[in-house]
Amino acid sequence: MNINLQTSIDWCRIMKITCSQLLIAIVFTGVTLAGTDHAQSILSRQVDISAHNMDLGSFLKKLEKKANVKFIYFEDLLESSKKITLDARQQKLKDVLTELLQPYNINYDVVNDRIVLSRNTGTPAPTAAENAPVREEAQAVAITGKVTDEHGQALPGVVVKLKGTNIAVSTNEQGVYIINIPDNQGVLVFSFIGYTNREVPVNGQKVINIQLQQESKDLSEVVVVGYGTQKKVNLTGSVSSVSASQLEDRPITQASQALAGLAAGVQVSQNSGRPGNDGAGITIRGIGSFGAGRDALVLIDGLAGSLNDIDPDNIKSISILKDAASASIYGTRAANGVILVETKRGQNGKVQISYNNYVGWQKATSLPDFVDSWEYAQLTGATADVVAKYKSGTDPDNYPNVSHLKNLLNSGSGFQTDHNVSLAGGDQKSSYMLSLGYLNQNGIVAKNDYEKYNFLLNVDSKIKDNLTLKVNINGYSSNTKEPRQSSGDMQSMIGYAVREPNTFAGLKSDGTYGHQDSYSPEGWLASPSFNDTRNKYFMGGLELSWEIVKGLTLSGKGGYKYYDLTNTNYVADVQFDANTYIGPNSLTIYKGDGALTTLQSLLQYTKTIQKHTFTALAGYSQEANRDNWIQASRDNFPSNLLYELNAGAATNMQSSGSASEWALRSYFGRVNYDFAGKYLFEANARYDGSSRFPENNRWGFFPSVSAGWRVSEESFIKDNFNWIDNLKLRASWGELGNQNISNYPYQNAISLGQNYTFGGSLVSGAAVTTLSNINIKWETTKVTDIGLDLDVFKGKLSMTLDYFDKTTSDILYNVPVSSVLGLTPSEVNAGAMKNTGFEVMLKYNTAIGNFHIGASPNFSYVNSRVTKIAGNIQQDISAGLFVGQSLNPIYGYVADGIFKDAADVASYATQPIAGQPGVIRFKDISGPNGVPDGVVNSYDRTVIGNTTPKFAYGLTLTASYKGFDFTALLQGLGGYTKQMGSYQAFAYYNSGNIQRWQADNAWTTANPNPNALYPAITGLSQGSENVQTSTFWNRNATYLRLKNLQLGYSFSDKVVKRLHIGRLRVFAGGQNLFSWNHFYKGWDPEMYQATGDSPNFYPITSVYTFGANVKF
Repeated sequence: MNINLQTSIDWCRIMKITCSQLLIAIVFTGVTLAGTDHAQSILSRQVDISAHNMDLGSFLKKLEKKANVKFIYFEDLLESSKKITLDARQQKLKDVLTELLQPYNINYDVVNDRIVLSRNTGTPAPTAAENAPVREEAQAVAITGKVTDEHGQALPGVVVKLKGTNIAVSTNEQGVYIINIPDNQGVLVFSFIGYTNREVPVNGQKVINIQLQQESKDLSEVVVVGYGTQKKVNLTGSVSSVSASQLEDRPITQASQALAGLAAGVQVSQNSGRPGNDGAGITIRGIGSFGAGRDALVLIDGLAGSLNDIDPDNIKSISILKDAASASIYGTRAANGVILVETKRGQNGKVQISYNNYVGWQKATSLPDFVDSWEYAQLTGATADVVAKYKSGTDPDNYPNVSHLKNLLNSGSGFQTDHNVSLAGGDQKSSYMLSLGYLNQNGIVAKNDYEKYNFLLNVDSKIKDNLTLKVNINGYSSNTKEPRQSSGDMQSMIGYAVREPNTFAGLKSDGTYGHQDSYSPEGWLASPSFNDTRNKYFMGGLELSWEIVKGLTLSGKGGYKYYDLTNTNYVADVQFDANTYIGPNSLTIYKGDGALTTLQSLLQYTKTIQKHTFTALAGYSQEANRDNWIQASRDNFPSNLLYELNAGAATNMQSSGSASEWALRSYFGRVNYDFAGKYLFEANARYDGSSRFPENNRWGFFPSVSAGWRVSEESFIKDNFNWIDNLKLRASWGELGNQNISNYPYQNAISLGQNYTFGGSLVSGAAVTTLSNINIKWETTKVTDIGLDLDVFKGKLSMTLDYFDKTTSDILYNVPVSSVLGLTPSEVNAGAMKNTGFEVMLKYNTAIGNFHIGASPNFSYVNSRVTKIAGNIQQDISAGLFVGQSLNPIYGYVADGIFKDAADVASYATQPIAGQPGVIRFKDISGPNGVPDGVVNSYDRTVIGNTTPKFAYGLTLTASYKGFDFTALLQGLGGYTKQMGSYQAFAYYNSGNIQRWQADNAWTTANPNPNALYPAITGLSQGSENVQTSTFWNRNATYLRLKNLQLGYSFSDKVVKRLHIGRLRVFAGGQNLFSWNHFYKGWDPEMYQATGDSPNFYPITSVYTFGANVKF
């Protein structure tokens, strides 16, 4: 989002500048950044101080301690032989400073908790050539003018200095300055935080108006990296970052949704709109394993967690570490990339209270169109008389026309609202951030509701000048409520609503329900059945940092994460009609909890020697995790209104439970070298030990090296191409590990619950069911990355390019064995994968007067393929593994249209199931000898599609004009194929529904088109020829989605002052508003669909919102 805050003079710009730039800017003069009230509170402090014959420098140091202040000044300001004798008792600091500094002709100003000393401009200080003769005729000359930015807006606080002297002033709130200089010659230097310095010769001018150009934001941007931060311009690894401004005010209920379309090399796919379970899957540079876990490591303020554990309103920045150079310091868990989340913190200054909210409504992005009941009856062979009864609509109980799916997905309100209140503030000793949030998401299905309460408290305390304490606490409490049916949850209800034709009634006039088998969306929705999930989550961290000497810092950190989950599933018994009873009722309660304890210690040293900067980091970390769960169930409750566990029958009560633990211990380090900001080098290493591996393979070493060359700092670029702000080449190599496997793979773990009959009674038992692998070890991923960073035209245009090669070896795989073994074999380190690709990210920003526009496209390509399964195994069909292919490709027959007539059937290759006119025909492509043999069978199946996206792309567009702002985000995935599940793709499958596109495009005897979009409509089941996996059902799943659109307006200062608030912005927008694709009509390609005879899904939803941002 690009919010125009031109009338707010300092904070948005100043906070983006590093401390060193701030010091350089303010030492020249009194730039009044703090408010008048704040300055007065400092100057009103009571001081007791005395001195006898003391020099000025010594006295200022003493006064710093007495008054608890900090002075900023040039050393030559104190070059005087005058001595101080002074005795002040309970005097205001203001009076002491006036008495002290007047004899030295020194001015002072309070700037953001510091007191800046500068020479009184009425009496110019001598230049470096102090003994040079002074021209007696020289008289002071007043130069005046106004300083503006590139948009013509006044810049208050700009330092205007006569080059080579200590004569300096600053511009006022209107950007106007007046400076007295010795004569009408010399050069004025204009400098301001975040802007490029400008030098202007006086040459006798009395009025000098200038315009300053904003520095490239990328050059000063600081990003979070492993165990610290770095300036983006100095990075040698591949890191993408997302700021809070890119997330603000979007109706995202889970933080994982936020990254879609914003970062190159990151594939984000939201498979569902299910309230409370609508998080997105995130893949960084392709899937790298088919054995161990594939999820990226997520760290929230340095502690391991889930991206969905944090409220999106509380995120300050997200960094994605994509290559080994940036991620190897996290070793064993970094193979799939690392996501670092930094939460918002308090700032020094007045208390700020912010309130952000929105309200919105959801609806499914796509829904299929089904034929009416009379059309269905006609297509499935009903008589004309029956068709007429359906069409007349006079007997809705027996001849209905009910759209079960549409009615179910419109039974809920779809209302969604989010509220967040935060308080932030602090002083020079401490700062705090308190945030409270509430989210309520009513589903598009009745009785579906998700409520979540979030909290965050971050406190920073400066105990001593060299001792700081950070406290991070966040958590939430959530409750998800859903309806359900006997055979599954709410998603199953939706899946079977797709199956149920319009010829079945819903609620009938006599109070009974129409149903297909045991499925009736209306009946189950009206029943007391429910699925209730309650979550409680807490994460806390405490970090103490001690600067032992300048540049050497020791810190210790402790963290604790705890979750508690309770799931209650109740299935009521229902009576659909006089002849159909579904029961008995049953109740299942699951309860789980777990805790992760983290201890961390870091020692960091930074040293600069002339142009050489060295930084070294050494660290230790250990983590211990335990999970517990218990489950109990009973059935045959006396009433659907009484579903406490003890009320159920004891005859079928069941219970189970278990626990698991794992631990990780690590040593790690990093060395950085920087020569003149031109040549950059970094080396990382981590030594990890995991309880999940046997003693002989427990420890793994994961190194990386990277280097960068800022070509733009070379004279042949700086002197000839001043439009190039930054040009950097970088390269990296490293190794990463993956320990995301089961907890006890190398141990002969005894499985409980192996009950058996002894003496006619059921006895509890235990047995070894898995054959352990005592030689199991890490999966190892090697990553090579070559990149280029370019910023030009004062930051208006920037580009980042990366090429990567990511190879994973020793992938865990279950080698098939004979069932005679009697045990399930453990996984062995056998497989390998390779991902190669490239990424490009562009940013463009410009302005035409008050009209600001920006565009930021990104694109990534990943070619992912299995290079080894195990030994000489070339394919494992059941596991979806094929050497040379991506994971889980589509494997089946190559379709060759539809049989036109009997002659066509007779002349074509023999089909796997007897061919007939109107069914799909399959090509004969091979045989036992590798050549076509006239028979289509298992030899003719092959890889026919890739289900893994090769492309990910996004485009952010921003615009602002005065108080108006506009943002649009487009996002998509491409280069892959999908097939849908049975009831979604096939007409009349298990007597299921028929979609409009199927009926309108089907092969018929009247129109025997061999290229029809759908074969003949006939009764289908799992073994039918038409439902065999083939290219006929492949669809291009590539899509481009309008992910977010927002228009906002910020009220002027005049309005907000009248309302006694600091800021007021209102906005309207939406999420998932439109999608361009060539998928099945009425279906969203991004949505998950289950295959087979047990369909379940929840549609992705569009959200239309209105909201406001208020600051007090």
